[in-house]
Amino acid sequence: MDWMGNILKQEKLSSSDNELTGFLNGMQGRKRVVLEACNVWEHVYDATASTGAGVVMAHPLKTRIISEATLKTDKVDSEKLAELSRLNAVPEAYAPVDEERELRHIVRERIFYAKKQKDIMNHTYAIMLQKGIQYEDGILGKRRLREELRRHNIPEVSRELDALSLMDKITKPLDREVHIAFMKSKDARLLSTIPGVGELTAVSLAAFLCPIERFSSLEGAVKYCGLCPSLHQSGNVSHTGHLVWDCNPLLKWVLIEAQWSTRRYEKKGDVARIGKRVARRGNKNDGAVAAARKLLRICVAVLRRGTPYQTQAPPSSSRPVLHNSR
Repeated sequence: MDWMGNILKQEKLSSSDNELTGFLNGMQGRKRVVLEACNVWEHVYDATASTGAGVVMAHPLKTRIISEATLKTDKVDSEKLAELSRLNAVPEAYAPVDEERELRHIVRERIFYAKKQKDIMNHTYAIMLQKGIQYEDGILGKRRLREELRRHNIPEVSRELDALSLMDKITKPLDREVHIAFMKSKDARLLSTIPGVGELTAVSLAAFLCPIERFSSLEGAVKYCGLCPSLHQSGNVSHTGHLVWDCNPLLKWVLIEAQWSTRRYEKKGDVARIGKRVARRGNKNDGAVAAARKLLRICVAVLRRGTPYQTQAPPSSSRPVLHNSR
């Protein structure tokens, strides 16, 4: 489409990068390509940029809101994206650079296996409860102690222990990569000064939150992590619903898991205090979300200031002396 809105050329291409670059190289003049963010955006983005064309990655949800049409096909979508590009009205999504992409790949893979490990542990605990086996809290997280469970000669438990041992072998090189990334990242080391924030959590937050300047406000970071409720308002009536769904689910999971560690390491800190207070008013899950939201605010403050976390001094228990005045 030219700057007047006339369609110059329209073709259907396969997923081949060579076909895409050939299509773009066959067009004269300056080119601007709009690509909707998806799970395969990286190789398409790089192939397009290699031709010298300008590349803009569009936010798929915001683009759908702006150019919603009754008839929705790939042909119609391409025309809508071209029209938005012509009007400079494309809602852009952040495209990380190569170093950030590599860091995100490591984090995604490690957290994938971390979730699998947690599922296996929960399943094993359920089996032991069904069989009436008494066990120490957190025993499956201790490699030496959990092997003692084999003496019960329960096939289901033995299979789960084998699966956990296999997971340990798979994740060992990944943990090494996470440690190397942690040592290279200044932002991750800053985040690790927060009580309860380990290397994996720090690297995950640094990979997906940085550069922190891309968030214009703190609330934008909170919404990006999915830790704020949805709001429905009509006139003077407003209703808060479930947590927003258009978020980064990985960061949401990381922060909710990390707040438990922070509450254990700093039992009188702000994260623990807010989590307990909200849990008393609502339930345990509400308290966990509130504590994760507070932890995220602390992380954003640390990244923006560029200084390590400083523990707040506890309030003084001494009461002020009151002087009678006459």
